[in-house]
Amino acid sequence: MSQTVESPLLPEGSPDRDINCEVALEAAFAAVVTASEAQGWTSQETATALLRIATEHARQIEALAVEGSTVDAA
Repeated sequence: MSQTVESPLLPEGSPDRDINCEVALEAAFAAVVTASEAQGWTSQETATALLRIATEHARQIEALAVEGSTVDAA
């Protein structure tokens, strides 16, 4: 289950870069879902787990950004 994630096609700051990232991640995401379900996890369990992982990752990124801006302001 090795899916590659394509490099960005658009420069940072481009309004469509988020969509570009989604498209780049779709195949790898689908492979993770397929592998999870093949191992016996239900679709709902897989979706819930992936959402929790993504949410926690977003929180960590947010915390680092806030921490970095606090350090920069000092």
